[in-house]
Amino acid sequence: MSRELFGTDGVRGLAGKYPLDDEGAVSIGRAVGALFAEAEQRIIIAGDPRESSIDLVESLTKGLIEQGVNVTNVGVIPTPGLAYLTREGDEFVAGVMVTASHNPYEYNGVKVFDANGDKLSDETEAKLNGLIEDGTPDRGQGEASQDDQLIKTYEDFLVNSAEGLNLNGMALAIDSANGAASGIAERVFSHLGAQVTALSDSPDGRNINDKCGATNTAALEETVKVNKLSIGIALDGDADRLMLVDEQGRQVNGDYILYILAVARKLNGVVATVMSNLGFEQSLAKQDIELDRVNVGDRYVLEGLASSGFKLGGEQSGHIILPELLATGDGMLAAVQIVRVLAASGKSLADWRDEVTMLPQALVNIALPDKARLDQPEVKSFVEGQTTQLAGNGRILIRPSGTEPLARVMVEAPDAQALATKIADRLEELVA
Repeated sequence: MSRELFGTDGVRGLAGKYPLDDEGAVSIGRAVGALFAEAEQRIIIAGDPRESSIDLVESLTKGLIEQGVNVTNVGVIPTPGLAYLTREGDEFVAGVMVTASHNPYEYNGVKVFDANGDKLSDETEAKLNGLIEDGTPDRGQGEASQDDQLIKTYEDFLVNSAEGLNLNGMALAIDSANGAASGIAERVFSHLGAQVTALSDSPDGRNINDKCGATNTAALEETVKVNKLSIGIALDGDADRLMLVDEQGRQVNGDYILYILAVARKLNGVVATVMSNLGFEQSLAKQDIELDRVNVGDRYVLEGLASSGFKLGGEQSGHIILPELLATGDGMLAAVQIVRVLAASGKSLADWRDEVTMLPQALVNIALPDKARLDQPEVKSFVEGQTTQLAGNGRILIRPSGTEPLARVMVEAPDAQALATKIADRLEELVA
């Protein structure tokens, strides 16, 4: 069965174009209702603050209630918050989140969670894909209601995950990317006793992820340095990603965050993706911590966690999953756990960062009209030859993009950028 409407994380594309127009969103809503709910059962829905989210939530709700499903709209909330409320609410048989995460405001998307707050398997997405395309018969008329108070339930979960931590006036800054965590992040960390400087927490529908948040930490870095703050916290538009800034103004990405949490929690293993830095892997090995690499995408990290039994996973891009707390990436939850580590260890974020020596990493994209061309013998032979020349002192990774007709060329080596460019140039000749 096909799941062509679904990428690595739900349905995503330009808002207003199928399947993210009114007709498509109604069809998605009907399909979700038909697959997950009996008549009169309840599904929870929310969105991020980009300008297209309101109409998409309305269209999805229309489709759901046409299936006889009752809908609870909680307004604007981070994606992991919606996942948490879906799991904790006995009345909810599924959750629907409208967001394009870290993408610009012109984009939007739909993420669906099952009753456990878990992301869908490929098989379930394929069934949903079929229902979207084939249509579903009416099953009566449901009803929709609004409950903005459920946001407080999620905030309490984040605060309680700190287990009584009092930050005693720790000075920090939070960049909410003008996204779904705006206001929420400041309240959570203020409740924990921190002195919070809030950045990019005034959404206007179009400024989400615009030169701010986890995808652009420049303003946060400057704020932390100028104001001599202990830490900077950067979230993306739906707050499922986290980047940090140490007191020296240096970015601390997902690999560093995973290292800190793994060492502090005395874990025996971590699940990360093929994109995680070799230096991160080597630093874990020095602490006798195993690294299990999986394909890019937090859904594959979750699969790796399930198969390995490890208690921590994530991506260099900032998805951090603590499965014993929540089975999806949660930027604020990970940030709370990091400040707990700082308070308990007596070490600064810079101290922790300095324990890891990353290899220079470069990423170059090349046009790839046909993904199958990466499997050609001459391409494989060339990549193997280049890898052999690194003699264990670096890595080369070539993979097709999941969303564009491109190949991603990632190189880790002392001269990463020059080598990546050289390899990309040759690969363009081979796959042309």
